[in-house]
Amino acid sequence: MKINIHHLLSLAGLIPASQATNNPLATTDQRDLDILATQLSKSPAFDLLRDAAHTQYIITIEEYGYGSSLNDQTKPDIDIAIDELVFSSVQKAVNNDPAHPKVYWTDAPPRNSTSSQEWFGISVPGGRYSYDNPDCIYRTIPISYKFDYEIHGRRARGDQASSDVTFSLISNPNSQNTVSFLSGKDLQVEEDGSYVITVSSKDSNSTNHLKSDLTAVQLFVRNNLGDWSLELPDELNVTIVNDGDKNISNNTGGTLSSALSDETIIAQAQGDLAESSFFYGFGALGFKTLSNPVNKLGAPSQSQSLGTLTSQASSFGSFSLAEDEAFVVTLSGGKSTYWVLPIYSLGMITATPWDSIVSYNNKQAKQNNNGTFTFVISNQDPGVYNWLNTTSRSQGLIMGRWQGLPTNGSDNNDIDVFSSVVKTDNLREFLPKETIYVNGEQRQLQLRDRLEGYNRIHYQ
Repeated sequence: MKINIHHLLSLAGLIPASQATNNPLATTDQRDLDILATQLSKSPAFDLLRDAAHTQYIITIEEYGYGSSLNDQTKPDIDIAIDELVFSSVQKAVNNDPAHPKVYWTDAPPRNSTSSQEWFGISVPGGRYSYDNPDCIYRTIPISYKFDYEIHGRRARGDQASSDVTFSLISNPNSQNTVSFLSGKDLQVEEDGSYVITVSSKDSNSTNHLKSDLTAVQLFVRNNLGDWSLELPDELNVTIVNDGDKNISNNTGGTLSSALSDETIIAQAQGDLAESSFFYGFGALGFKTLSNPVNKLGAPSQSQSLGTLTSQASSFGSFSLAEDEAFVVTLSGGKSTYWVLPIYSLGMITATPWDSIVSYNNKQAKQNNNGTFTFVISNQDPGVYNWLNTTSRSQGLIMGRWQGLPTNGSDNNDIDVFSSVVKTDNLREFLPKETIYVNGEQRQLQLRDRLEGYNRIHYQ
């Protein structure tokens, strides 16, 4: 049996919650919440809502003419997406006590402890929904206007720092709706990488302050990692510094102490699942995506709802390709400081992002001579470095993200997007002359580097 020394020491209280391993995500609070969420997600209380969510996704797909695609290939994708949607709802609910706040990593692919990769000796289901970003570490902290909070963070040095960091105070964990926002580039950070963010209903002249109100329920933190081989998410801890005379302990580390019963958590998760089925199954899948013309990725736009970041512009699209066709997308980064182009199943989650190239960001992709980036989306490997693998799917979804943009911008932020369907035999004639091509051995090295970087981020 493999013994994890860090796990034993953290159980004994000899390592603080935020330092259980070298991975800033592997805290004891994370472990405890993962275990609790996994246990509660097995409750039969979710069965009817699970079926309703599945029905909503199918109705939307059929409404927009994809009914014929509900074959042996697509049905498992929807099943997986709904399973992860259910677990995501439980994850939102287990860390939903603002009087006992924890920092909890959510919206992530499955993590399975093996002999070569470790996650506290446990396996955690996937909890992705509504267009996960393989680059992004999403973390939640429950908030109430009744309390004053301090978020203590530490950023990695130099090239190890995250490409993009944001803190969004939101009024709904499902539709989000931003109450207050702080960008990582505006955050005041000490020389050693440490910082403190205050959250309260009071005004403050501090740059590192988020003002809450009656509607605020959660702090949603995004760390986008552009270089998977180097970058790290920030270390994060939360403390209540003013409990409104409710005599609640401000020690949020170590063990899981919450006033919420299992029954309360399950009831909250049921509500989140019901809302998510509509917001994602109808709003994100139908209204945002499938209502757009197929095989066309349009200009991005900014929004404050349906899970999108206020400093982010997004472009939603879908593709439907024959075996001898490819969908070619060319884009520019414009004023963004970070962008990513992932592709998805019809269930709105990425397919095995650890060992399939289903996304590229501005640090991973090869650039054209004019500063743009061109990608080939296809099932068969065209030998192009910037190939996005549909993983045997003839149909799928796309959501491009451009971040680090002004939150009050009304122009296109100098972002351009062009797309077209091209016969795979004609790709060399269509693509820029400077396009970088790879052979089979080079592709395997690219995949190996991706897997190593992924495991470095997602495991202990």
